[in-house]
Amino acid sequence: MSNEKVIEKVDTKVEKAKSLKQIKESTKLTTSKLAVKLEMKTNELNKKLAEMGYLEKKGKNFNLTKQGKVAGGVMKSNGTRAYILWNEDTKIV
Repeated sequence: MSNEKVIEKVDTKVEKAKSLKQIKESTKLTTSKLAVKLEMKTNELNKKLAEMGYLEKKGKNFNLTKQGKVAGGVMKSNGTRAYILWNEDTKIV
């Protein structure tokens, strides 16, 4: 196989991986958007997520726990503020 064919195959695989990542991230919601979807207030959802062990309150903020990461939570930052993304089908009990 020529080098060009190998490079083309690698490029195709990289593009597929990027697309899958975008699809995966597009099905994630911020805590406030998940609260809206679940017809809850954001502070109620934060309390529930903390009760479930997914969040830990530190001062005014909630931090993602290891258990929250296992449940699909992802900590992000926009440079000035941190937020958590959840799978849109996250089960709240």
